[in-house]
Amino acid sequence: MSDNAVYEYIVIGLLTLVLVGALNREFDINFRLSFHRDYEALRAKEAIGHQKLQADWLLENIIPYYIMNDLRQHNKYSRHIEDAGVVFACIANFSEFYDEQYQGGQEMLRVMNEIFADFEHQLALSKYKDVEKIKTIGSCFMAASGLNMTERKRNKRSDEHLWALLDFALDLIHTLDDFNRQMFNFQFELKVGYNIGEVTAGVIGTTKLLYDIWGDTVNVASRMYSTGLKGRIQVTEAVAKRLESRYIFEYRDEVFVKGKGNMKTYLLVSRRNG
Repeated sequence: MSDNAVYEYIVIGLLTLVLVGALNREFDINFRLSFHRDYEALRAKEAIGHQKLQADWLLENIIPYYIMNDLRQHNKYSRHIEDAGVVFACIANFSEFYDEQYQGGQEMLRVMNEIFADFEHQLALSKYKDVEKIKTIGSCFMAASGLNMTERKRNKRSDEHLWALLDFALDLIHTLDDFNRQMFNFQFELKVGYNIGEVTAGVIGTTKLLYDIWGDTVNVASRMYSTGLKGRIQVTEAVAKRLESRYIFEYRDEVFVKGKGNMKTYLLVSRRNG
C-alpha cells in the first residue's frame, strides 16, 4: 500500500472520529436541552399546582367551602336564611390604645391581628362547627351561625347552632381576658351584641369577591353591641326568651335603638348548670 493510500486512510479515520465526536456532542447537547426543558416543564407544572392550591386556600378563606360549587356553576350566590345567629364582638377601647405616631400604627395593628387570630383559633374547635367568621370591621369581629344548612340538618336540635354562637361569644370574652394577662399597661375591653332572625347571605363582586350577610337581624345585632356594656353580651328580649332554658339573663333596661325605637334589652349572666 502506498504512502498516499495510508495517508488517506488516516485522514478518513480522523475525520470519522471528528464527525462521530461532533455527532455525540450534538446528541449530548440535545439530550441535555431536552432534559432541561422537561425539568423546567415539570417545575412550571409544580409551580402552577402550588399556585392553584394557594389560590384555592385563599378563596376558601374568603368564601365558605359549602357555597363554592354553586359559585363555580352560576357565578353568583344568594340565600334567604331563617333563624340565623349573628354576633358583633368589638374591642370598645382600642382607639385609646391606637397611636398612629408610633411606627405609623403598625404595632397596634399587629396587636389587633393577634387578638383576632386568637378569636379565629376558637372557630377550629369542633363544637363551633356551625359558627363562621363573616368579616372584621375596624376593631369589630363579626360572626354568624346557621348559614350552612347541611350542617344545621345534622344537629339533633334546631337551636344547637344558636347555643354554639352564644357559647362562642362567651369564649371570646374569656379569650380576650387571657390576652390581657400578657399586657403590661393596657386592658382591652370587649362589648358583644347578639341577635337571632332572618338574614340574606350572598357573594358580591366579580373580581374581588366578598361573602357577607344583610338584614334587620344584622342591624339589631350591631345595635346590641353599640349600646351594650363592656365585658357583657347584650341581647333583645326575644332572644332572652328564646334561650332562657339554657342561659340565665338579667334585664338591663329599655335602650334606644336607631331605627327600632326603645327596645327592652337583657345581659347574659351565665349558662345554666346541666
